[in-house]
Amino acid sequence: MTNKTKNFDFLDEKIISDKLINFNHENITSVCFLIPSIHCSSCVFILESLSKFNKNIIESTVDFANKKICITFNNKKLKISDLAKILNNIGYQPSVNFESVENKKNKNLFDRKLVGKLAISFFCFGNIMLLAIPGYVGSYKEDPWFINNRYFFRYLMLILSLPVVSFSFSDHIKYAILGLKKHIFNIDVPISIGVFILFIWSCYEVFFDLGSGYFDSLSSFSLFLLISKIFRIHTHNKILSFNKDYKSFYPISVTKIYKKNKKEEKILLSSLKKGDIILIRNEEIIPVDSFLIKGNAVLDNSFITGESYLINKKIGDRIYAGSKQKGEAIFLKVIKNMDHSYLSLLWNKKKSMDKNFFYLNSISTRFSQYFTPSILIISIITGCFWFFNKNISKMFQTICSVLIVTCPCALALSTPLVFGNIIKFFSKKGFYIKDIFTMEKISSIRTLIFDKTGTITDSNKNKIFFFGKNLDKNEKKIIASLLRNSIHPLSKKILSQLSVQNFYSVNNFKEEIGKGLEGKINNILIKIGSPKYLGITINNKNKTIVAVSINRKFLGYFLFKNYYRKGIKKIFQDLKKYKIVILSGDNNELEKKYLKSILPKSGKVFFSQSPEEKLNYVKKLQKTGEKVMMFGDGINDCSALNQSEVGVSISENPTGFFPSCDAFLQSNCLNRIFLFLKISKISTKLVIINFVISLFYNSIGILFAVTGNLNPFIAAILMPLSSFSVIIFSIISTWIISYRLF
Repeated sequence: MTNKTKNFDFLDEKIISDKLINFNHENITSVCFLIPSIHCSSCVFILESLSKFNKNIIESTVDFANKKICITFNNKKLKISDLAKILNNIGYQPSVNFESVENKKNKNLFDRKLVGKLAISFFCFGNIMLLAIPGYVGSYKEDPWFINNRYFFRYLMLILSLPVVSFSFSDHIKYAILGLKKHIFNIDVPISIGVFILFIWSCYEVFFDLGSGYFDSLSSFSLFLLISKIFRIHTHNKILSFNKDYKSFYPISVTKIYKKNKKEEKILLSSLKKGDIILIRNEEIIPVDSFLIKGNAVLDNSFITGESYLINKKIGDRIYAGSKQKGEAIFLKVIKNMDHSYLSLLWNKKKSMDKNFFYLNSISTRFSQYFTPSILIISIITGCFWFFNKNISKMFQTICSVLIVTCPCALALSTPLVFGNIIKFFSKKGFYIKDIFTMEKISSIRTLIFDKTGTITDSNKNKIFFFGKNLDKNEKKIIASLLRNSIHPLSKKILSQLSVQNFYSVNNFKEEIGKGLEGKINNILIKIGSPKYLGITINNKNKTIVAVSINRKFLGYFLFKNYYRKGIKKIFQDLKKYKIVILSGDNNELEKKYLKSILPKSGKVFFSQSPEEKLNYVKKLQKTGEKVMMFGDGINDCSALNQSEVGVSISENPTGFFPSCDAFLQSNCLNRIFLFLKISKISTKLVIINFVISLFYNSIGILFAVTGNLNPFIAAILMPLSSFSVIIFSIISTWIISYRLF
């Protein structure tokens, strides 16, 4: 059965589709497939453009590291089997077997295929080299027996080269064609041309008895290319093991409710088990597939589907991982064990379509835009020179030598090796970066924006005072019951101060981000938030205040005495070369003056900023060409964080999951921002140095190749040296830079 006619109808059976579906609501479904053949940036470009192939595909997002694609589609027009057929028809056959259906790692299958290809290539290479020995020692011209049996040796070498050519087609030629269809000159183009020319000219020499061809060069090129590829994959996975080790990109916790004593406890998501009861508050992401057992679920699924409308769920309804609760706290029963790869894919998805693609290997992509066409032009000019000198054999030899010796494998290694090493080092120092694309963006940042509360202030040291009537036990319980539904730092701090264990149920819960929250408890209206939100005036404007009213009767307010993080003045002074801006929702004039006094002269401070105003300020800077990196708590600042080139969430412990951020920074590591930024800039220079090393190697190789002094066989042996030099330089240089600066 050929790929074109492969039957995927079994995927539509409910027992199978339920395993593949990540989300399903009305006419929208989201599924993930394992695509082992994903191997370069052009693959990502093609697969993330599936909506152009079929209008019923809403969105497709590639998880390059795990070779997965998540597709959101109209289930009224397409079936899962249709998606599999579409992928298969464009050359990206999904791997669907027991392991992948059960959401287990299927990486060994892909590795076995590579090892199998390597074994066959080595067998063909070894035998072709043995058959080519008579040609090297001149026996075809001197020994009568070899002269009489030359056809046997030559045709046997041709037959042995067929598997090699077949592997080259599956690994390079088809992806070169797919890239060219999208007007992309990827690294597979020169490789494919070199293989094609070597094979055609070798066949021509054999068929017309002109010589034994270059099957030895072809087999050696394929073998060393495979060795380089396996080594590259191994190195890539080892260097970027942080992606898998640290909870698949994000450290996340969830509130578990114990059935016996109703006790609440924060646990790591990896500790969740089927049957556990969890509490999800307003604006929190639901991390696992579950059933609603208590509360009013109003879900925002835009994080999954891109659709912004809200969905109401009733008790007993299934809720999918990735949905966001918009309202009162709800209780859920876990029905499926956590699959980290799915939520990490959702996190990457948030910016992948509009921002990350521009940065997808952007340094190497920009470089290869000039490198690949230049190599093709040099090979054509070389070929024309030897053609007009009437040396056809030399023409094909030099063309192939140029294409082989300049194989740009090092380009594909440079960016992930350097940035991956730095990411892994940063993670040990409390700075968790999502991917290498984010790492590259950090190196180009010129403007830093900071939120105040929970970002540059230390919420653990904040002191809280209540001014107003003495709160009785019932009033404290009412206030705590409402605050329990919010994840805002001030809400959590007050809740901790009240020390209430049992809570009332809250109805009609509503929270206006950055302003306040309200709800009804036993038909009693309670509002907590800024004085403006409650419609009152408090004279003490120079403090951070959270006011409280019950049944529209003002009870008093909580006053916060903020403590800034240790060494905050030095942090800002170290960053004086950057444009620093502080955006805060507070209206405390005394703190505003203090912040201005510790900022560099070019620094700016804006108070009384709503989430919308923060977002608009970021947009305003970007219109002037500024590249913005924003630091916030991930709650009030989600829109501005998402709009920024790099959004960084600050937390006391990395236990929150905010889809709008690109990185997490532990709050006690804030004083290292300058070093993180400095190393990020150096890492970009290291990538460029890698390219220079590769260019130097290629220039020397081209010089020998165009003059006809480099045999394709020798070129194939020398080709991996460029990759090895890049790997060695990347590992040593990043280690020296990182540990020397810290």
